[in-house]
Amino acid sequence: MKIMRMTEQGKLRFMGFLDSQKTDQPQAFPQELLTPSEFAEPIGGNSAVLDGLNLDDKLATAKVLNEIVVDLELISAERDQGFWTWCSAYLFDRLCKKSGGKLAPGEMPIWVAEPDNWQRYYRHYLASIWRVYVAHREKVEELVVLLNGPVNTPGELWAQIAATQTLITNPSMIDAVHYLYWDKENQTRKRGAGGESPRRLTKVLRQFERTYDFVAMTGSQIVELLPSEFDRFKELNAA
Repeated sequence: MKIMRMTEQGKLRFMGFLDSQKTDQPQAFPQELLTPSEFAEPIGGNSAVLDGLNLDDKLATAKVLNEIVVDLELISAERDQGFWTWCSAYLFDRLCKKSGGKLAPGEMPIWVAEPDNWQRYYRHYLASIWRVYVAHREKVEELVVLLNGPVNTPGELWAQIAATQTLITNPSMIDAVHYLYWDKENQTRKRGAGGESPRRLTKVLRQFERTYDFVAMTGSQIVELLPSEFDRFKELNAA
């Protein structure tokens, strides 16, 4: 099967299916979204590449998604709503969580990409991690702190940093977050990286943005600005 781009009709059909999961009469997944029709148009390539994605690893998934984008020559992939929405529909069975034996797809932006709305676009399981990977692919070692774990489990750290465009697009900020929250020795996030700390970090950084030019600073300089409540993360690195 070729990789496809969902049409506007397909998007509406997909959204209807997703909405129905919140009712007493959930619809079966509309398989017609995955075949050439008024709902989807072939682009090229082979959907077997999507079948091979390791969806338990965001970073690995983002790398392969970029290979797909390059192979398909999608020059404006960041704005290609139809492509990303079709990919999420194709992977729906593997990505959708369940609750009490029923599908629990969550909110619409997880599945339907919205490139014109950053506050919702960053929530798309696939488009968001691809876009961050492409923006910072020279920092693969540092990106692991954000692109860590299953694709369908974004986590609090991702939710806080990725939701703020001025933070997630700044390479120095990636360095700072990696320094604070990644345990290099154990190759995992530090304890506390997924709780209140990311929320506090985002709040503090937004305040500092009014005074400091983060783009002109290094990751270390940003870390040095942080108040004492973040010392425990700095000390873990220094140990």
